[in-house]
Amino acid sequence: MLPAAFVALDRMPLTPAGKVDRRRLPHAEPRTPGRADAGGTGAAGGGGAGEDAIGQLWAELLGVEDVGPADDFFALGGNSLLAMEMLARARIMLGLDVTRVRALTRALLRDATLRAFAAAVQAARTARAGPSPGPGEAAVDWAAEARLAHPVQQSWSPAPSRAEPAEILLTGATGFCGAHLLHTLLATTRARIHCLVRAPDEEHALERLRAAQQRFLRHDLTDTRVVPLVGDLAAPRLGLTQRQFDGLAGSLDAVHHLGGQVNFLYPYHQLRAPNVGGTREIIRLAGLSRGVPVHYLSTLAVLAGFGAAGVREVTERTPLAHPDRLGVGYVESKWVAEQVLHEAAAAGLPVTVLRTNDVTGDLATGVMNTGTEICALIAYLADSGTCPDVLLPLDFVPADRFARAVAHIAAHAPADGEVYHLTSPRPADLADLAERLRARGHPIAELPYGDWVQGLVRFAAGQPAHPVTPFVPLFVDRAPGSALSISELYFRPVFPLFDRANTNAALAGSGIDLPAVDAGLLDHYLDRLAAEGFLGPPA
Repeated sequence: MLPAAFVALDRMPLTPAGKVDRRRLPHAEPRTPGRADAGGTGAAGGGGAGEDAIGQLWAELLGVEDVGPADDFFALGGNSLLAMEMLARARIMLGLDVTRVRALTRALLRDATLRAFAAAVQAARTARAGPSPGPGEAAVDWAAEARLAHPVQQSWSPAPSRAEPAEILLTGATGFCGAHLLHTLLATTRARIHCLVRAPDEEHALERLRAAQQRFLRHDLTDTRVVPLVGDLAAPRLGLTQRQFDGLAGSLDAVHHLGGQVNFLYPYHQLRAPNVGGTREIIRLAGLSRGVPVHYLSTLAVLAGFGAAGVREVTERTPLAHPDRLGVGYVESKWVAEQVLHEAAAAGLPVTVLRTNDVTGDLATGVMNTGTEICALIAYLADSGTCPDVLLPLDFVPADRFARAVAHIAAHAPADGEVYHLTSPRPADLADLAERLRARGHPIAELPYGDWVQGLVRFAAGQPAHPVTPFVPLFVDRAPGSALSISELYFRPVFPLFDRANTNAALAGSGIDLPAVDAGLLDHYLDRLAAEGFLGPPA
């Protein structure tokens, strides 16, 4: 939908009726993006071989004929997924070490023009330090980031109804977990569900919601209680008008906050607006007048810093700590957002925090979110025929059980800042997954972790479009202040032991069981991945 050309006019030609006279508009030949700048790729661009090569790579990935030195990767149609593939291909094409990917990611986000990115690549190739940190990229003051920005009002009249909600706000409804929770809330409540969606209008927002239901649940969304709400977590007032914002504050009975931007290579500052700023706006909405309960989906990854600091056990009531040891911008943003909610709870806002590891396909269809790291890892194990000799827990929670547990806790459990670990009582290990792949005919050899990582890096070099390639830096980048890679923070015994006492108490008598991750459940998911072509046949 990008215009093919821009033509400057002093004024628009009009008909006698005052409408634009299209016949009198000057004709313009469409031009390829980038031509307006001084030279495109090639010798005329004057940017050197590195800039020429990267320009050609951008043109291929973005489907444009030519890229000029001042062209912006994202303005030409790039997005975070294409950026990850571009970085992988550029690393391979120009012989860069995989440890430079994270620095190049930050360089691209600071200045996405071809000229600036090519300069960053050249610095990486000559082993010079990359560009100096841009605005807002200095060391983060985590305590300041997590301070409550808006007071929580406590008039609370009329009080929201938790047991029989009439109006619910749901963020993240177009994502995997959100789509399942929307389906469950429609089945277990009589409420209207206001779904915050980034879209140009309500019609497109509703279509995105329908597409998510079809993709993840194989279900047609027809319930008229679904209210598409055009907005943006990264914008003030969630992108809503003041009237919409105030109206929701005065009518909602609950907020389920599952939305956010997920990216494991982007730095904290790039994810701060949607993930932290959006949570602050949710708190402002909920605490504006009536103390609307907020149910927030966090991640057990916020506990990784404890393991890096040598803490071996935590509980659902252990205060958050050690954000400086997390090393992943997305996890850091979840840590800050959760801590802000704990501050709001201390100020009197009803809050529940639900932490989970991997929410996987439901028990009926087994449809997975194949954009996740765990699905990428499954594909790599099968395609490479190797598995690392590590104790990596596979803490899978089927999406239908997850959604039922969230809905039940929201309606019945204490909402005074309590944390609930929605995890399997008996997770599997990565070795169990390898064994199930062997049972399907895939020859899987077990390798020492270091050898396995070296093989992963070589594999990604030859397969830049493979699902695992964007995740390779997590296996080679060092965690802050540690000799461990970021992925090693999640292996036993580094990752701390955690309890699920609050969850057990909240779900007691509900009939909602979170199952063990056994051979049957693993086969259920492998069958679905194979049926959809994501998992290839045995060699």
